[in-house]
Amino acid sequence: MRIGIDVDGVIRDFITAFKSVVGQEYPNAKIPESISTWKFEDDITDLSREEIKEIYKEKFCKQCFQEALPFSEAVPAFWTLEKWAEREGHELIIVTSQIPRNRHYTLSWLGKYNLNPKQVIFAKGKYKWIEDIDYLIDDSPVNHKYWVENREDKDNFIVFDRSYNKDIESKHRINHLLQIKEIVERG
Repeated sequence: MRIGIDVDGVIRDFITAFKSVVGQEYPNAKIPESISTWKFEDDITDLSREEIKEIYKEKFCKQCFQEALPFSEAVPAFWTLEKWAEREGHELIIVTSQIPRNRHYTLSWLGKYNLNPKQVIFAKGKYKWIEDIDYLIDDSPVNHKYWVENREDKDNFIVFDRSYNKDIESKHRINHLLQIKEIVERG
């Protein structure tokens, strides 16, 4: 099996890194404690959508991507999954959406934490369903929608549980990477 795993929102804590940058560089911007929507730009007041995108796509992309921390337990869980996948004949594939000029930050981040997937695929979120993977672990409601609509498959999209994706109806919802093993082994 080829198991696709998203980075931001699953392994890397992009939101906390982003909020830290905004707090330092834009102290008057109001940032909620919890992000309630996938389009987190809607939760931040006092900054326009354009200003927000400029922060993580241009001005502070290194801080938001390369310097972001992994979620607690994500790195050791990924290492355990790597050993399991190798033993069982599966492949772990990173499938993440990054604009071309920021992709090197994600590659550097993966190396920094010694995460060694079989392959790294950069695919715009709504096109992740096209990739040659059997499962996709992702936190995005948008990516779930496109996967289900285009693959006509609800079973192989595994929702990584976050505050902004509670309304997704899915056969599989996890909150720890190691839960992937049980889902794949059950088929």
